[in-house]
Amino acid sequence: MNVRGEGRPVRRSVSLDQRPRGDCILILGLMNEIQRNRDSSMPTAAPEIRNRPSSPAAELYTTDAYSWAMQQADALRRGDLKTVDWDNVIEEIESVGRSERNSWESLCGRALENLVAIEFWSRATDKALRHWAREVMHFRRRIADVLDRNPGLKGQYAAMYASAWRSARRAAVDRLTEYEDPAMPKETRRVWDRQRLPLECPYDCLHVVAYDPKHDEAPDNDIWPPSVAQVLNRRLARSYPILSESPDVSQQS
Repeated sequence: MNVRGEGRPVRRSVSLDQRPRGDCILILGLMNEIQRNRDSSMPTAAPEIRNRPSSPAAELYTTDAYSWAMQQADALRRGDLKTVDWDNVIEEIESVGRSERNSWESLCGRALENLVAIEFWSRATDKALRHWAREVMHFRRRIADVLDRNPGLKGQYAAMYASAWRSARRAAVDRLTEYEDPAMPKETRRVWDRQRLPLECPYDCLHVVAYDPKHDEAPDNDIWPPSVAQVLNRRLARSYPILSESPDVSQQS
């Protein structure tokens, strides 16, 4: 939840699915015009910006987000730029990009968590290994969907992947602690966190997502990080290729 301005109520967010598709596309398409008008119309001094009175549209944003969205779309459609609530329109546009990026990071983190379980939980049953591998494939499909909708995210792989690994590692430590000894969580967690799991991600991003929207129609589920492929080949009699390292994700575009 966002609080904009001291003493103002918290806005009630309306998800993109709740907003008419055409209005969302209209607002996104006018991003550059919005930014230019905002820059030219807003006071430049920070105290003035903070202390300027709220417009009726800005007040509506905090109390009835749906009506606010309809009003803003109508104003933009008519070219009535003076009545546009620039601050909140820009915040909503930026939130679209943040939401898609967060979705990619969350899905990639879930895939990484399962890959860690496959490689590092040596007491896993074959049934568990098959389940975790299917989970990775499921998250790969959803990651591919996000990339298809937002191909520009591929240029952000390095930063997104680092964030996904941080959350995945924390989740994996908790999960493996629960598997091993839930009766002594603090001591067991310390061992997994400090001794057993690497601090840096051991997997190449492209081996995790197994999908390039420029070249692939779907994720390639024959692609696995080499150490994970070795476990699946040995335990489940698979024949996945043992891949070499692929290029640094920061070089991908």
